[in-house]
Amino acid sequence: MVAMTDSTQTRSAGKDRLEPHKSLRVLFVDDERPLQELMRSELPRLGHEVTVCADGKAALRALEKGIFDAAILDLRMPGMSGIEVLEHLKKVAPDVEAVVMTGHASMETAVQAMRLGAFDYITKPCKLAEIEAMLVKMAERRELKHKNLALQSRVQAAEGPSILVGKS
Repeated sequence: MVAMTDSTQTRSAGKDRLEPHKSLRVLFVDDERPLQELMRSELPRLGHEVTVCADGKAALRALEKGIFDAAILDLRMPGMSGIEVLEHLKKVAPDVEAVVMTGHASMETAVQAMRLGAFDYITKPCKLAEIEAMLVKMAERRELKHKNLALQSRVQAAEGPSILVGKS
């Protein structure tokens, strides 16, 4: 096991299971140590790069320093909730897909998370296969967005600049 020197740590995949364009840079934020360790070992095994943070403030510092494709946020943490982290995340990096995860689910927090732009809302305990499937969906959505932007650029280049000609 890799020793932690502060509340955040990044590890990249040792064995790539996913194609490079489907690999995600994941921010995982949860105050439960066993889940931190699980994600620190399993997400790289699944082909993702992961930064693990033990609380919301560490997540904000990680967001200042790094670029992420996806975030998995615990709802209830000391100091700063996952909803507060989600709000900040969507302000500084609106394209990052985020999932709120909680052992204390309620309709109110689910609606709040989705209104703030969460990709999904899942309850604990959850299976690693659920997280893996969700990350695959996030990677597919990200890939579709990139393809869409590329196609828009190609269409605009082929059509040339749009000039409106008319008389008033």
